[in-house]
Order: sequence, then structure tokens, then C-alpha cells
Amino acid sequence: MVLLFSSYFDLYYTRCMISYSYEKKQTLGEALMQLFDIVNLLRSPEGCPWDREQTYKSVATNLLDETYEYLDSVISGDVEGMQEEIGDVFLNAMMLLEMHKEHGDVDIVEALNEVCAKLIRRHPHVFSDQVANNSSEVLDLWNSIKENVEGKKSHDEDFFSRVPKSLPKLEEAWEIQKKMRKVGFDWPNIDGVLDKVDEEHQELLEAIANREADPSHVEEELGDLLFAIVNLARYLKISPSVALHRSNKKVRERFNKLARIGAQRDIPLSWEHVDKLNDIWEEIKLDEKSR
Repeated sequence: MVLLFSSYFDLYYTRCMISYSYEKKQTLGEALMQLFDIVNLLRSPEGCPWDREQTYKSVATNLLDETYEYLDSVISGDVEGMQEEIGDVFLNAMMLLEMHKEHGDVDIVEALNEVCAKLIRRHPHVFSDQVANNSSEVLDLWNSIKENVEGKKSHDEDFFSRVPKSLPKLEEAWEIQKKMRKVGFDWPNIDGVLDKVDEEHQELLEAIANREADPSHVEEELGDLLFAIVNLARYLKISPSVALHRSNKKVRERFNKLARIGAQRDIPLSWEHVDKLNDIWEEIKLDEKSR
């Protein structure tokens, strides 16, 4: 994101600059069009080489990264950060729209028309006379319309054909389990889910104990345990990716703090000092709990 804007301002102040002046807009429509215009200029022959080199895949990856940065701001309650990062999300979405416009492979106006029509079609309890009293009934309506009106059914030979194979594996496991739940293949309560996690944990321990005889079995059982954990997350209505994202963020912050304290106390980050480093780690955790 920083590269995108820096490339624009570097371009602006060169001798061959594009004549364009930023204006603070007052409406959503005007602001979105200004962003679209700037992206168009960046991608133009007179624009930025870096921006022109971007592909659908690279920008889509940036979009995922910016979404997680927005999520970081949401988790930390940083309103200023949310404002900045939601803008970055829009930037990458606009970049994709511009690239499709250039290549002529997707009609972006029709794409927006289609999603608007789909939203109205899949919300008959809002835009028509059907009734949905809770979120569960809403999902039943949504899925019924997808399958019976739009014809988006699984292929006979692959029940999971509607689950994208390009999904990150945590999300793919989540979607597989959701599909199974729709036909009643699910635990009746959380006790069964927890028992399954315990069962897979024990099977992993057994595989580890016998790993010299069958090393590949450890990988299989670890995968089963991860799948069971995703199932528990789904049952609790917690995104496993978001939960792991929070844990990653927490560990990064704690370890950076540990490194700073270690430097202050002249304790190097090394195996030889691991006991003292563990003590600092526990200090940090206690301090977090006290706050």
C-alpha cells in the first residue's frame, strides 16, 4: 500500500508528471470515483511501472493482506487504523476493477449489477413477502435459493465441488464441515466436538510414540487434530484463521517485549539463556493479566 502511494507521488513530482490535483471529496460516490481515477492513472502508460506490473493474483494477495491489517485495527479497537486500512482494502478492490476494465475480460458494471440482483434475490424476507425470524432461517432461505433458483448444486461425483480448492486450508476445512452440516452430518452438541478433539489428540500422541516405525502417520494424525480443532471453532462460531491471527499477533508482541527486556537486562536471545528468557516471558504474561 505504501509502495502504491509513494509511487504515485514520486510520479507526480517528476518532469513527466501526470497533471492531476487531489481534491477532498464530500460524498461516497465522488470519493470512490476519485480513487478509481487515480488507480487508472497509475496503471496508464504514463503512470507507475510497479503498478503496471501487478497481476490479478498479486493484487488479490494484497487485498487479503490489507483485510488482515484492517482486522488488526478492529481487534485492537484502533478507529484511526480502521479508517486507514478500509481505504487500503478499497484501493486493492479498485485496482482489480481497473485491471479487468483494461483487459476487457469482465464487465465491471455488470459484475456490480449481478451482485446487487443476487442480494435482492437471496433476501426475499427483506425485499419480498417471505418470512425469516432468525439467522438460521435466513441461512436456510439463502441456501435454498442458491440450489433451487440459481442451480448452484454440487456435482454428483464431488459433494464438495462448490468448495474452492484454492482456499487456505483452515478455511477449506471450515467450508467442508459446513457442507456436511447442511445434510445433518454434525455433532448434536459441543460435548461430541470436544470428545473428538480429545480422541484425535490421543491418537496423535500414540503416533508420536511410534513415529520411528511409521513417520508419515504422525502427519496424518496431526492433520486430523487440526481438522477437529477447526470443527470446534466452527461450532463456537469463531473463525479459526482469525483466532490464529490473534494468537500470532499476541506472540509477536510478547516476544518483541521479551527481546527489549532481555536487552535491558543484558540477557541475549540464545539457548544458553533460555531459562531466564522463560522467566521474562512469564513476567510479561502476568503483567498482561494484571492489566
